[in-house]
Amino acid sequence: MDYTAREYWHGIIKMCLSRFFILRVLYTQPMHGYQIARTVAEVTRGCCTPTEGTIYPVLREFEEGGYVTSTIETAGGRERKVYTLTPKGQEAFRVAVEAWREVTDYIWEAIEMHENNNEREGSCCSMQNSNSCCCGLPAPGSPEKTAGQELETSPATLYSRRAIDIEFLYLDLDSCTRCRGTERNLEEALNEVAGVLQATGIKVNLKKIHVQTEEQALALGFVSSPTIRINGRDIQLDVRESLCESCGDLCGEDVDCRVWVYQGREYTEAPKGMIIEAILKHVYGGEKEAPAPKEPLKELPENLKRYFAAKLRKEA
Repeated sequence: MDYTAREYWHGIIKMCLSRFFILRVLYTQPMHGYQIARTVAEVTRGCCTPTEGTIYPVLREFEEGGYVTSTIETAGGRERKVYTLTPKGQEAFRVAVEAWREVTDYIWEAIEMHENNNEREGSCCSMQNSNSCCCGLPAPGSPEKTAGQELETSPATLYSRRAIDIEFLYLDLDSCTRCRGTERNLEEALNEVAGVLQATGIKVNLKKIHVQTEEQALALGFVSSPTIRINGRDIQLDVRESLCESCGDLCGEDVDCRVWVYQGREYTEAPKGMIIEAILKHVYGGEKEAPAPKEPLKELPENLKRYFAAKLRKEA
């Protein structure tokens, strides 16, 4: 066994993570085997790519242990097994998250130690006296800092400070059934993943924004109602809309509201599974981008112009 071979460690990591990510994708919704394998590959960006030969033995093991149940569905004239996570499976995922968090903390510490050692070897600061080096500067990894020089925050510290910002932007919660339904599904989705997020030390900052004027909509970059953003990014980049009768009754004008596309189907309210999947992608799926800056619009879509104009006329 060659422990200096990167392929060895890649294999060990993938073997350990495959069970974790199978539980993770089933946590969002029931899926059949091929769909599970494809989703695991997507959320891990190709790090874990389970095949039929590896995924079905794990699913049988999960089913025998009571972590998943399966039902037979017929699609396109073919029968296939659809797997659903049981309460025992959900608990297993929560425990796995806690365990992986501990391991990840240790890994970050090892990375930080390795990087600090490299810094020492590559500088004059190989001889240390307490927190000072031979050059008189603080030693690499020292909590001290020189005048005008901030030390970088360690990866372990950054990991422990993680948070996600979720914004729910809407036109009306009194009359619009789509806004109310999406708000309800968002709150239910957050309740379902609360235990997992808490176990990983992730804080959720939820902000609900009632968009009431054209100026506010322009400043927020608001193009369709309702909208859900995670760290400034819309969970559905492709904007589709259809006639919303409740908003039309509210302002006395034909108004379109958002249509959500998930798993090949259209919904008038953001599906709970879609929201959960978007949250977990940001947490576990490699979404490392910095929060997107708000980009004001130069001009509103005609649909929103019509809505605000009709609303002003009705209120006058």
